[in-house]
Amino acid sequence: MQAPWQKLGFQLKLGLRPRQESHWLPRENLFGIDTERDEQMRQKQHLFAHKHDDIFAAFPSASAASAEMLNMVCDHIAAYHNAPLPDIDRRQHPLEAAARLVPEDLLLLAPYRQNDSDDPTWHLEAAALAFPAHWVLAEKMGEPLQVIHQPVPHYDERLAHPVDRFFTAMKIGPISSRMNWSLQIGRGLFTPQRLSRNAAVNDDDFDQLFLRIENQTLRKLKDTGYIVFTIRTHILPMTLWQDDRDALQSMADMMQNMSPATKLYKGVPLYEPLVRRALAKMDEA
Repeated sequence: MQAPWQKLGFQLKLGLRPRQESHWLPRENLFGIDTERDEQMRQKQHLFAHKHDDIFAAFPSASAASAEMLNMVCDHIAAYHNAPLPDIDRRQHPLEAAARLVPEDLLLLAPYRQNDSDDPTWHLEAAALAFPAHWVLAEKMGEPLQVIHQPVPHYDERLAHPVDRFFTAMKIGPISSRMNWSLQIGRGLFTPQRLSRNAAVNDDDFDQLFLRIENQTLRKLKDTGYIVFTIRTHILPMTLWQDDRDALQSMADMMQNMSPATKLYKGVPLYEPLVRRALAKMDEA
């Protein structure tokens, strides 16, 4: 079986696929880890209690879209989760209430037009982002997609306009999905800043290396026209592939073939020595 990075590659692309309504916010774990959902829900509640302003922000203009999102999440849970709907605290902001029901991060983007003749740009107006992958919510609020993705190498020339056009052309109903992957040291989910290489981690500590997969969806809200961006994060130990030479060699080859900018963005200088040392150990065995 191919490892996730072998299926997804590393090239920057939109890579969207249709998603069935029943799998929009899946209760089950994509990789069969039974405890993942409950653990993520516990972490999310802890973050809301102790880092609320770091993980939640919403402009007043997004109030109607947030209420629409809460209703949509409740309807989805009732229809597809085969479980009772948890109690909802109506004193909470509706997007926060929605985010407390599912492990996914929930973001709402609104169209802004300079004038009626221009195509809109899409700006972040509300977000419940408990598990950020190396970005800070407060720095991105109100910004358009192009600014939000500024650290991503080659985004401007390859994806900025196609993504804006796709958002504008989205219809009510269909759900689009995509996945991406990255590496990190440790199991951390709340990682607004990229972790620097810990001095305690050396090239032999392959068991400290983890694969982070984001399962993302996009859909347009019926009443307000906002776009909902959801992110379900999965953290898998790289030790799952420590005896799979083909998988590790493919990752090493990808790292070698990345552009210098992509290597820095992906943190390759931090992680490549661990992967290559794991390959060397196979040769020594």
